[in-house]
Amino acid sequence: MEAPLHKSSSVQSIDPHNAEAMDVKTYGTVVAVAMTLNFMIGTGAFGLPYAFAVAGVGLTSMFLIVGWASALITMNYTIESMARAEGVVTSTKKTVNPDNHMTYRKFDFATIGQVFAGKIGFTFVQTVLVLYCFGSLWSYASIFASSLSSIFYTYVLDDSCDVYSPTAGSGCLDAYLGFMVLFAIMSINFVLMDLGDQAGIQKFLAVYRIVALMVMLTTLAVKLGIDGMDSVTARLQARQNWSFNWHNFSAGFGPTLLALNCQYNMPNALQPLHQDKKQHARAITFGSMTLAAFCYLMLGLLGSIAFDNVNPLASLMWSDYSGCGNGWDKCESGKATWFGSIIHILVLMGPVMNVTSSFPMVGITVGGNIYPSLPKSITAPLGPHKSQSLARLIAIIPPLVLATAFKKIDAIFTVAGVFGFALGLIIPAWFQVVGIKYFRRRYKSDKAEMTSFSIPIISSLEFSTVFLGLTFVITAIALLSLVGFF
Repeated sequence: MEAPLHKSSSVQSIDPHNAEAMDVKTYGTVVAVAMTLNFMIGTGAFGLPYAFAVAGVGLTSMFLIVGWASALITMNYTIESMARAEGVVTSTKKTVNPDNHMTYRKFDFATIGQVFAGKIGFTFVQTVLVLYCFGSLWSYASIFASSLSSIFYTYVLDDSCDVYSPTAGSGCLDAYLGFMVLFAIMSINFVLMDLGDQAGIQKFLAVYRIVALMVMLTTLAVKLGIDGMDSVTARLQARQNWSFNWHNFSAGFGPTLLALNCQYNMPNALQPLHQDKKQHARAITFGSMTLAAFCYLMLGLLGSIAFDNVNPLASLMWSDYSGCGNGWDKCESGKATWFGSIIHILVLMGPVMNVTSSFPMVGITVGGNIYPSLPKSITAPLGPHKSQSLARLIAIIPPLVLATAFKKIDAIFTVAGVFGFALGLIIPAWFQVVGIKYFRRRYKSDKAEMTSFSIPIISSLEFSTVFLGLTFVITAIALLSLVGFF
């Protein structure tokens, strides 16, 4: 079966190497790294200390390390699939070995599924992606409103506000709703902008993310050093199965995979990369993912053992940061030091900055995958630009409504993480398997599927098939744990 895109004459008439012709605002390697980090270091990081605490530091560390290695493999599968999709679209019936490389043409996950598996592939990928992204966007909105509510109560009303607490007051919840309205207005404006238009903002937000994470890790290390090993031992002994709590398998599995998942965003992040830099796509993505995974491991581990009670949203644990003693001790004056206040605001604003960056980027990704499914009776009168904007609004409005009504952040992280596993590991591995099989059927060659990003053994059909099978097994275990089977 010919790929639907391959049949389009309009596709062939535009030079995909010409950024202006493809209406793409390009950027260089530095911005590409910033974009990838912004996709990588998201709200999932703030759920990791709680995951480490309830599922066990050993079990969750294992998830994170294995997940990182697996994510590198599927990241490569994603880049390979993007290159193969371009090769299919630009090849002809006489082509023996197509030129599989990346251009300024964007292949969203749903489109890649369509190229290699037709309508069934498109529908399968789009369904998983939309469900996962709705969960992610839901958590982003909730985290933004809850973080600003806490800051507002602390510095304006001289009180505390934790909307995730069962005893949260009506005023705290009203503040949450007010900041949710603010977030909705801001995010709608951002999501209607293309990524190229956000380059400057995203660079700043990438720097902020790294600084906030480093501050969190440093203050945690100081607290642990002052508290001493006896305090850490007492905290761990007070928890049931502090190392490996298999009963909470999904509680550790979901947030870990949610934190590592960004493969589906790569078509958006790498499309504007200068054509002569696209060969560095693997170095850019692998480097960003490794840096993020290291920060995740340290944050999850240190955050889980530094406190008696770990908040599902880790940044809220800095609500009581004073800068005195171990950092969380009460100051003699009764108020935080100037240094403590700066750190308090910096950390609590971390999730706000994260979701301000991530929400529109994910919204653009989901909108791009929804767009092809919109009826022509709607898109034809509107035109491409307005139709694209409509698809993006369809992507973000339901999560905003859900975040307003439901705020249980740990449940959101867990459920979204399971869908994230399918999107980050299963689907890229499936792309690799069906893509190679498609190439061998169409081009009658076992070399046609090769790309400049192919890795010996790991990129082979045999390895990717076994890898795909393992992802299904692990997903089944996670789902059984989620419904309480274990």
